[in-house]
Amino acid sequence: MDHNLPDAYTVRAAIALAVRAPSVHNSQPWAWRFTGRTVELRADPHRQLRNADPDGRDLLVSCGCALHHFTVAAAAMGWAAQVHRLPDPAEPELLARVTLVPHETRDGDIALAAAIPRRRSDRRRFADRPLLVRDEVYLRKSAADQDAALQIVDDAPRLSALTKAAAEAGGLHRADPGYTIELAAWSGRRYSPDGVPAQNAVSARTVGQELRVRDFADAGLVDGEGHDGAVLTVLSTAGDTPLDRLRAGEAASAVLLTATRLNLVSCVYTEPFELTSTRALVRDCVLAGRGEPQLVVRVGYLPEGAAPLPATPRRPLGEVVHPPAHPYGAGLPVPAQLRGR
Repeated sequence: MDHNLPDAYTVRAAIALAVRAPSVHNSQPWAWRFTGRTVELRADPHRQLRNADPDGRDLLVSCGCALHHFTVAAAAMGWAAQVHRLPDPAEPELLARVTLVPHETRDGDIALAAAIPRRRSDRRRFADRPLLVRDEVYLRKSAADQDAALQIVDDAPRLSALTKAAAEAGGLHRADPGYTIELAAWSGRRYSPDGVPAQNAVSARTVGQELRVRDFADAGLVDGEGHDGAVLTVLSTAGDTPLDRLRAGEAASAVLLTATRLNLVSCVYTEPFELTSTRALVRDCVLAGRGEPQLVVRVGYLPEGAAPLPATPRRPLGEVVHPPAHPYGAGLPVPAQLRGR
């Protein structure tokens, strides 16, 4: 055995945590390959949402989230990831080639990886409670460490512009029959390994200047009443190349896992950035032209007494890892050091 190379079980255990990453409509548009020396992450074009995501922006962001989840999981298991992003222009679907090298695991590695199975995409109203300044600093730094910027939107003009962009995007999408059919096909799921389960979706409601969540079909989650106290943030990158979009996903993962580690609830929202006009509105009126907006992250606290959400399902590892995963891969245990933390 070469102790400078990870064994297949370790890699597959890391991938099992990586695929817990959020993705647009829980489409899980990724494929993984382990060669014995490197791990490859590829986009799965068959899972691209042709109406909501015609240019593949959300697909790349989703895969970036999974890539960062993988590096976090590997670090907790004693392997540092050397990531080569978009390594071959002749293979645009090859998003990253990762080499794992021995690494001395730190407490912070374990704490961040332990947040992976705890994180949920929570679309409910949050408690009307401000973030601690310390937590804002941690969230911003987590994005900056991934070459992105996290802007907290906390003044009336920019909040108005952001909610207007969301409302306009929602209206344009609802007027598009192809989009509504696609959304219905990917939501309201029951007993499915992908898509948005009915038990994790809320009916879209707007009160005043609140951000409207996406209109998922057959929503079965009961939301609270009153004002939504979620803190709205916009994650942006310097440009809008495929690499920027992939990095935006990595930054989103870092923000979400940091929020979970800080006992915050969170949810990613991308609908305003799926249309050129509403993305430009956010760029110009929320970011003042500084950076390219890639997604919104809602963060905050659950109201007192609110029940935790169940985990959304994931596809079996045998469907996403090649060569095929361990025959019991779908049930790979989370390493002991990541449980109960």
